[in-house]
Amino acid sequence: MIIGNEKKEEGNAERVGTGVPPFPGKKTNPSDSSAPQSGSDREFVLFRKVQGAMRYVPDFPETCKAILDAVMDEMEAENCSIMLQDPASGELSVLAARGKGEKNSVYYAGSSYKGRRFKPGEGIAGWVLKEGQALLVNDVYDEPRFVSMKEGLNPGIRSLICFPIREKDRVVGVFNLSHSRKGAFDEGKKMALSYITTQMGAALTSARFFLKIRDVNRLLNDAGETSTKAISPPASSSPSSTFVEVGEMMTQDQGIFLYASDKMHRIKEMIDQVANTDVTILIQGESGVGKEIVARSIHLNSVRRDKPFVKVNCAALPQELLESELFGYEKGAFTGAYRQKPGKFELADGGTIFLDEIGDINPSLQAKLLQVLQDREFSRLGGKKDIKVDVRVLVATNRNIEEAVMDGRFREDLYYRLNVVNITVPPLRERKEEIPLFVEYFLRRFSEKYQKKGKLISESMMRALMAHNWAGNIRELQNVIQRYLVLGNEEEIVSELVTFGKKDKISSQEGEEEGTFIARQVSLKRVQKNAARKAEAKIILKALEMTHYNRKKAAELLNISYKSLLYKIKECGLRKSLKTNNL
Repeated sequence: MIIGNEKKEEGNAERVGTGVPPFPGKKTNPSDSSAPQSGSDREFVLFRKVQGAMRYVPDFPETCKAILDAVMDEMEAENCSIMLQDPASGELSVLAARGKGEKNSVYYAGSSYKGRRFKPGEGIAGWVLKEGQALLVNDVYDEPRFVSMKEGLNPGIRSLICFPIREKDRVVGVFNLSHSRKGAFDEGKKMALSYITTQMGAALTSARFFLKIRDVNRLLNDAGETSTKAISPPASSSPSSTFVEVGEMMTQDQGIFLYASDKMHRIKEMIDQVANTDVTILIQGESGVGKEIVARSIHLNSVRRDKPFVKVNCAALPQELLESELFGYEKGAFTGAYRQKPGKFELADGGTIFLDEIGDINPSLQAKLLQVLQDREFSRLGGKKDIKVDVRVLVATNRNIEEAVMDGRFREDLYYRLNVVNITVPPLRERKEEIPLFVEYFLRRFSEKYQKKGKLISESMMRALMAHNWAGNIRELQNVIQRYLVLGNEEEIVSELVTFGKKDKISSQEGEEEGTFIARQVSLKRVQKNAARKAEAKIILKALEMTHYNRKKAAELLNISYKSLLYKIKECGLRKSLKTNNL
C-alpha cells in the first residue's frame, strides 16, 4: 500500500506547477438524476466530506480516518495513506491507511506500524518530504526515474500521487494515493489533494495545540497546584466551526472560501486567531478579491455565528441616506418619515455588521461612527435617547485609506479605531495556483444554475487563464467562466485574455508604481497622478539635499508636517535610494 521507490534519473513524473492540463472527465447534466456524478460534482462532495471530517479536531486519529474514508469514497483510488515524519529519527512511517478491500481506515497508534520506514530523499515519499513538491506518476514501471523496492511497493501499483503535508511552513509528512491502472490520476485529482493536505496540516496544528494544553494541565495537577485553574480549550457550539470558512458554502450561496496558496493560508490562520474576539478588523484589498467572503468567514467562526450578519455598502447609497440607513430614524424626523425605522446597527445587535467601502463615507458620518465604536451607542435621526448595541464591526475598503488620512479626507482617530487588526487580501495574480480551483467551482456552480452540461476547459484556455493579469480578480474570473458556459465562445475569450495580457505588460513596462492597483485601460487621472508623484519626488530630494538630509528641516522647508514628509518619501519610492546612501 505504501510507496517505496528509489530515485534514479529524470522521467515523466509531473511536478505541481509544471504545466496546466485541461480538467478531464465528461460532465453530466445535473437535471438527469439517473446519470452518474461528474468529476466536478464528486470533487465538490469530496470537499464537503473533508470539511465534515474536521469536526473531529482535535482528535487527530479520527480526523485522519474520516479524511481517508472520504478520499476512498470519492476519488476512485485503490489505496491511500498518510505518512508523518518521526521528529526524533526523521524517518517517514505510515500513520493511517485504507485499501480497496477494507471497509474502514486503520490508524497506527504509537509504534504499532511494522512496515517499511523511509528516510528523507529515499523513495518517492522520501523525495517529496525532502523537496516539498508533489509528484504525479502515470506509470511507475515505465518511469525511469524511480524503480521498485521489494519491501515497499505493492507490485500491483501502476499510477500514484504523492503530496506533501505542511504544518505552517514546514513539510511534516506526505499523503499517498495509488491505483493498479495506468494513468488513473489527473491534474484535477492532484489539485483536490492540495486542498486535502492543507486541511491535514491545519488539523495537525490544532491537535498539537490541544496536546500542549493537556500536558500543561497534567503538570499543574502533578505539582499539586489545585488552586490554579486548568487551561481549557475554546468552547465551540458548532462541531465544524473551527474550519467552516474553507470549502464551506455560505448562506444563500454567498460564496465559497477556497485557497491553496501560502498567502491565503496565513489569512486563514489569522481568521482563526481573531474570530472569537470582538476586535474591529479592517479588511483591505483590490476590488473582487473576496473581502466579503473573509468577513463572513470571521463571523461564521465566531461565537456570534448564530446571530445576524448585516452588510452595508457605504458607496452604494447617497451620503444623505447612508446615516438613516445605518442608525435608523424616528417618525417625523424628516419629510417622508411616516414611521419609525431601525437602522442596520440595531438589526445587527448581537451579531456582526460589515461596512464595505468604508473609505467613501463623509466626515460628519465618520464622527458618528467613531462614537459608536467607542461607546457602542447612538441615537436615531430625530431621536432623543441613546440606543446601546452589542455588535462586532468589520470594515473593508479597496482604497488607500492611509493616503486619505494624510490628505485629511478620513479621520485619523477613526482610522486607528478601525485598524485594530488589518487583513490584506492579495490579488488573484499573486496566487494563481488557486485559479484551477476557482474555475472548477464556477463551472459546477453555473452548470447547475443554467441547467447546462458541464464543458471542458481546454489546455489553451487554461494557459490563457493562468497567464492573464486579472485586474478584476476573482469577480472577473467568475464572469469569464459564466460567459464561457453560457455562450461557449472559447476562441473569443482566449483572444481577449491574450490581448489584455499584452496591454498589461506594456503598461508595466511604462513604469507602473509598485503597490498601486493595476488598471486595465490608460487613464488621464493615473497619468496626472504619476506625473505629480515624480515632480514631488524631485522636489523632496532637492529639499533633502539643501538640508543635508535632515528630514525635520526638509519638512519645514517644504511647509508640510514631518509625518507627511515620511509618508511622501514612502509613496514616491525614495526610501530605497535614501537607504542605499545610508541616509
